[in-house]
Amino acid sequence: MPGWQQFAEKHAGDNFQMLSVAMDGGGVEKPRAFVEASGVTFPTFVDASGLLFRLYGFTAVPNGVYVDETGIIRFQLFTGFSVDREDVVAQLETLLATPVGDIPATPTVAQQSLEIEVMLEQAAAHGNDPHMQLSLAESLLQEGSSEHAAKAFRRAFELDCESANAAFGLGTALHQLGQSTEALASWRRALQIEPDNFIIRKQIWRVEYPERFYPVIDYDWQKVKLAQEKAAEGRA
Repeated sequence: MPGWQQFAEKHAGDNFQMLSVAMDGGGVEKPRAFVEASGVTFPTFVDASGLLFRLYGFTAVPNGVYVDETGIIRFQLFTGFSVDREDVVAQLETLLATPVGDIPATPTVAQQSLEIEVMLEQAAAHGNDPHMQLSLAESLLQEGSSEHAAKAFRRAFELDCESANAAFGLGTALHQLGQSTEALASWRRALQIEPDNFIIRKQIWRVEYPERFYPVIDYDWQKVKLAQEKAAEGRA
């Protein structure tokens, strides 16, 4: 992140705003410690429900997305996004230097409304629709209603036991309710469904081994841990 702090400062006069998002179901305090230790000044948000990886479809981090002032996504790189990559920095600087009207349009990612009342009505009308229950659960979680979100995630998982999203979301809601043991069990169910989803795996690690993530992320430990777990899963 310090490298991106320098990038943000370099382009501060280009009508450019940088922000980062921490994928962490444990809340804001631990990511806050990491951000403060990094010394960055641009805003950092916390995605506690895993909404971003469901919207964009990525299964690992770090990732980068550039959205212009009209709301159009002009650049996205999932896994491998780094300020140390000259090609990435060059492409972003070219985009920043090019007038919006001269850049070809690219499709945006549409997000459904998170209006709770509308979602409640739709969920009631389609009580056996797992996608509707999942959308309601995500909306409730975003609104901070963890208890009701847990019920909706649980219902979504009952309707679709192969939904890693429902299992992951249930784990996040339970963790926010202080039920860490149950949360870990739900996250592990999600990982069994999607064993290559590194976001889920890292969320489990964050809770079980916080000293490896806060205030400094131990990437060497992650590589060893991943190899150990993959070997154990292969034997199982």
